[in-house]
Amino acid sequence: MAIRLILVDDHALVRDALAQVLAAVPDLDVVGTAGDGAAGLKLAREVEPDVVLLDIALPDENGLLLIGKFRTVCPTANVLMLSMHSEPEYAAESVARGASGLVAKSEVPEAFIDAIRSVACGAQLEVQHPLSPRERDVLGGVARGCSNEEIADDLGLQPKTVEGYCQRLMDRLDLHTRVGLAGYARRLGL
Repeated sequence: MAIRLILVDDHALVRDALAQVLAAVPDLDVVGTAGDGAAGLKLAREVEPDVVLLDIALPDENGLLLIGKFRTVCPTANVLMLSMHSEPEYAAESVARGASGLVAKSEVPEAFIDAIRSVACGAQLEVQHPLSPRERDVLGGVARGCSNEEIADDLGLQPKTVEGYCQRLMDRLDLHTRVGLAGYARRLGL
């Protein structure tokens, strides 16, 4: 029996190309595509897929925030996140929110196909090096536009400690400004 899947991605070229590649695989059945979260949720309700391929960056809502909605609308479907970003934090955040994993769009088609088959069987894709709870707390403060002092007061830390967390996160994520760090945190939905 073929694995029924839908693809939710706002880039028509990526969506159509990926749908064509996947439709050529005998045990995969692309039963629909959508360009935003609202259309994807409607489609999932109508066709009840086995797997939802969901882009993190959508025009109407952060894909990470949509995972729970897809799990509610179609509880038997497994969600596999797609992203231009292959950082482990995105994968960890995806799994923490109920997805079965994340595949970077830069992967070869075989990796997508293997991931879909694994997820359809109920497997979780491997996640490495997630953010610690304290790193998530600091990033959340950065995303809200708080100063180091405000974050320190909120978390019961010293401002120098918060500064150290921010610097280590920027080094680890290859980001060079606090604005970049804030953008990264927002993409994670923090």
